[in-house]
Amino acid sequence: MPTHIPFSVIFLSGGLGLRIGGTTPKQYLPLNQKPLALHSFELFLSLDEVQDIVIVCHEDYEGLFLESAKASRATIRFAKPGSRRQDSVFNALQQIENDPLVCIHDAARPFIQSEHVRAVVQEAEKWDAAVLGTRLKSTIKVCDPEQMILNTPCRDSLWEAQTPQVIRCSILKEGFTYANERELTVTDDVSLVELIGKPVKVVEGSYNNIKITTPEDLSLVSNLSSCKDYAAL
Repeated sequence: MPTHIPFSVIFLSGGLGLRIGGTTPKQYLPLNQKPLALHSFELFLSLDEVQDIVIVCHEDYEGLFLESAKASRATIRFAKPGSRRQDSVFNALQQIENDPLVCIHDAARPFIQSEHVRAVVQEAEKWDAAVLGTRLKSTIKVCDPEQMILNTPCRDSLWEAQTPQVIRCSILKEGFTYANERELTVTDDVSLVELIGKPVKVVEGSYNNIKITTPEDLSLVSNLSSCKDYAAL
């Protein structure tokens, strides 16, 4: 049985969820009578190797997480959301001490499984950076601004990045220094590692690790999650 590797968590739950409509951020909308964010948050709380969790959220929602974590042995801290995803991660990173592996996860992905978390952490221990992902199933077209097709890349080498993304703390800080000095914006965390020329390992995950973005997504997962074992399919 593999040894479970200790790690820290940055849990991103500060987004406004504007694309889903309404006044409540999408990560706090109910899924099976529980706020969506708590599904994955409680998964991390259940893992003994989680040392501490820095939750990025607005003050109004801190109590929700504290109530959920009251029996947990993990240290719980909070950080303020930034204007960009990378700003939120940067804010949380300031509260992580020493040089642990840092596991970054989106609250809007409620179906993450412990075996996938542990698999990506194990690879990050070897490579200093790893990301959960799935092989691309759809054909992708590269288009010009007029939506005319320029080319069709071979999908055999294309993967869709998910979270968790796990990075050694010192490597993540180095990536932030590089990006901040050059005023660069990235859309995921391992892109910061790529910027400084370090390797990143992709770990195959599950197509069920869906990110809730639109009202249709929420409706879909509400129906699918009525199947008790959906996330493990």
